[in-house]
Amino acid sequence: MPIYKTNSGYDDVSYVNANDKMQVEYEGTTTYTNMQLNNDKMTIEQLVDYVQADLTFSGLMPKVLPDLEVQRIIKEHSLQWFYKNYQWAVIKTYYKLDKKFINSDYYTKHGYIILPEECESVVKIYNVSDPSLFRIGIQSPNLSINFGVTNQPYLTSFVTNVGELGVYRQILSAFSSELNKMAKLYNKYSYNPENRRLHLLGEVRNSLMLEIYAHIEQEELFNAQLFKDYVVGMSRIRLGQALQRFTFNMPGGYTYNAGEIITQGQELLDKTIEQVKGQSPAASFFIMAQ
Repeated sequence: MPIYKTNSGYDDVSYVNANDKMQVEYEGTTTYTNMQLNNDKMTIEQLVDYVQADLTFSGLMPKVLPDLEVQRIIKEHSLQWFYKNYQWAVIKTYYKLDKKFINSDYYTKHGYIILPEECESVVKIYNVSDPSLFRIGIQSPNLSINFGVTNQPYLTSFVTNVGELGVYRQILSAFSSELNKMAKLYNKYSYNPENRRLHLLGEVRNSLMLEIYAHIEQEELFNAQLFKDYVVGMSRIRLGQALQRFTFNMPGGYTYNAGEIITQGQELLDKTIEQVKGQSPAASFFIMAQ
């Protein structure tokens, strides 16, 4: 039973089977090649195939909703909603902001900083005066980001799957407690997540440490079952809306029941939203107020 269709470079279609074998059909000959599946990530092409398999009952019915529309549902709606509402879609981390940034041409001209696309929210900004904190980048290079005069920030996390987030957040919680002890003052700020502009409201005298929540990789989120259910529910609704505008007759005189498709999609979507909102940060033992 195939699970993922892949681009093998052959003329015909190839599949990765559940036994980690790649089945290749080429000029009437079927061959098998060993291939290790990545169970932690899923590409957007694989997610689209997953959704289309649900909509067409694995090819029993013809494909109506284009792949481009499924990708639009994923990129323009599902990703944004999950990053804002699903606690496992973001992870706490820290950015180091060297005070030299105030002399940069960009900050002098505009008065704000553009944070990376991964930054969903800013929790606190510590006014750090202890020089030992500036060595964080040496001990944990993935947690330190240099906002130099010409540098733009970027985030590289060593977390590779959702299962590691719990332990990682526990460690960062302890790290946050130590920051509270060493940095007594906080900087006032204003952050707009839509354009990622960070405005510092007050005088900057020292380097700063930003406590933020950053997005996990899209490919990791694509592999989450709740995300897949959400996209499938949205796609069913979109498919039903398209079918309501036209009349499709199947061989044998069968017709699509657009209303039932929309109802099933809405039920799956509502169930997924309820599950996501039920997993609130307050229910997790390692996300606690400092």
